[in-house]
Amino acid sequence: MKIGGHCVLFGKQIAEDTDGVISRLAFAGAEGCELGQRFFGVDDRDKLTAVLEKHDISLAGMHCNGMTLPDLLNDPDKSRASLTAVARFVAPLPNRNIIASGGPGDMNAFPQITLREGSPIAELHDAANVRKIAENLNAIARDLKAEYGVQIHYHNHSWEFADNGLIWFALAEYAPDVKFALDTGWAAVSGFDPVELLERYPDRFTYVHLRDYLKSPVPGNRIFKEVHTGFVDLGTGDMNYPRLMHAMDKVLGQDDWAIVEYELGNFDTDSYQKAIGYLKELRSKGF
Repeated sequence: MKIGGHCVLFGKQIAEDTDGVISRLAFAGAEGCELGQRFFGVDDRDKLTAVLEKHDISLAGMHCNGMTLPDLLNDPDKSRASLTAVARFVAPLPNRNIIASGGPGDMNAFPQITLREGSPIAELHDAANVRKIAENLNAIARDLKAEYGVQIHYHNHSWEFADNGLIWFALAEYAPDVKFALDTGWAAVSGFDPVELLERYPDRFTYVHLRDYLKSPVPGNRIFKEVHTGFVDLGTGDMNYPRLMHAMDKVLGQDDWAIVEYELGNFDTDSYQKAIGYLKELRSKGF
């Protein structure tokens, strides 16, 4: 597997100082980077490819920010349009990976909601609705792969694991053309072991997001916002990274991606350098 870094930590700098952001990740030892439609957009591929070539780093995946679970249920064409825009952007590139988060609706409602409660939208707790969401996303993923050669990877947060993993496991069962960009941190804080998910669905993973976290006695009772700002540097928390790296090594191929994701908190470029160095050291030692 290849090791990369997520650009989301740098926010608006991704578009304003693309060269600076990419150069910092390359200096940290990243073989690839993930960036998002939210900050970079999908209108200037030439600018991005020139920077990537300059620093000898790949675009591992492009994050689509225009897809929501309510839209997939009630207006799937809206999500299809957002995903299609990203598909057109990555289609000529070597790694045709689209990373798509299923937004759960109004994020302003989340600060006081626990992980166990999941989304504040009632229809996202209904099994029939969730199956329809999965089937609609699968149809989009199948069509875009046929037309553009791209692969959609679903990137989870915590709400997919509410109701005993209702949304996540519906995607596993009813969206076979969708792979998972498993966010190991959000899975773990929600009470689901990333290694067990990797081992249970090995054919559904070619892309993984890496975080570290601090355990809670009752994971589902924590407030979403508290958890979101509480992730820690890789190797300093309770994620068993030798065990996780061993599992990923069995599941991911040599051209698949493990992406370090820092987003909120006291993270900086040094955090990426330490994390990537830590992962490469584990790999050199055989985990």
